[in-house]
Amino acid sequence: MAAVTLLEDWCKGMDLDPRKALLIVGIPIECSEAEIKESVREGLQNLCTYRVMGRMFRREDTAKAILVELSDLVNFATVPSQIPGRGGAWEVVVKPRNPDHEFITKLNYFLKNEGRRMVDVAQMLGYTTVTVGMESERSSQFKPIVLQPLKENTWYRKLKVFSGNTFPGPDEENFEVWLEQVIEIMNMWQVSEVEKRRRLLESLRGPALSIMSVLRAGNDSMTVEQCLDALKQIFGSKEDYRTSQFKFRHSFQLSGEKMSVFLLRLEPVLHKVVQSNPLSVRNADLIRLKHILTWANMTTNLRTQLELLDQRGCPPTFLELMKLTRDEEEYQITYMMLKAKERNADRAQSASDSQG
Repeated sequence: MAAVTLLEDWCKGMDLDPRKALLIVGIPIECSEAEIKESVREGLQNLCTYRVMGRMFRREDTAKAILVELSDLVNFATVPSQIPGRGGAWEVVVKPRNPDHEFITKLNYFLKNEGRRMVDVAQMLGYTTVTVGMESERSSQFKPIVLQPLKENTWYRKLKVFSGNTFPGPDEENFEVWLEQVIEIMNMWQVSEVEKRRRLLESLRGPALSIMSVLRAGNDSMTVEQCLDALKQIFGSKEDYRTSQFKFRHSFQLSGEKMSVFLLRLEPVLHKVVQSNPLSVRNADLIRLKHILTWANMTTNLRTQLELLDQRGCPPTFLELMKLTRDEEEYQITYMMLKAKERNADRAQSASDSQG
């Protein structure tokens, strides 16, 4: 698995914003936790506040990897590509910056080399320019050019679709994902408030569109901000700590459900509990372990390993627990296949003996 893909999947599993996280890979497996913490502290000292969320083993490079959550968005100007550590440099992986920003940067460099300006491109794409007078009749120098807003009927990047249905359709997004994209793209649109609102409503379907139609019928001058606030009140997450805690305590393994599947289903619920109560952050691994030992069905071998970790006060991280679980599940599958082969061989031998 590519490092960037691992970063995005890991963040998705823990409900983290991948733009506020980084992955450090290439850490030797013999490197202790204390050595890792010291190397990370030295290598990331120029960044914002951070915390290590977990670690795992990567088969691709036979080394450890750790996930680090940042308090702010990744600053591409200061984040290092590598940090020094045991065995050499450890690679720092971040989610690539917005491709639109990358394009604008490359375009600016290209125009500079060609002796052109962004104004020239704007004129070609349908912008209009206004000159604000002349300094004197003898001077050919104009005052700075002012760009008028982009023509509102030109091409623009459309928003994803949000309907507000309990189960989003294949081309729809849930509210949190949709809202994040709306906020990001709205800042890029250089158009009037009316046009922004039109584009916002264009992305709505189903109950969400019906609700906004009713609200606008009573207030046709609603701004984009007011529209979003109304949608947040209706479709945004309203779970408090007690609700999240209740859901977590009543999350049980289903009949016939693999423990690895139960873990994946349980993790987002646990993460909401932790987010609602900062005091639970440091104990998340222990809370997860206690819940699994109480409510999950597992083999005697795996239970013995987990109970030993519990007794030592060393609860595994989510990824470590998932690895232990999947290794045990794979072992059980292999064991059952071998047993089946032995039974088939015994039957074949018995049949051969009876014929003889």
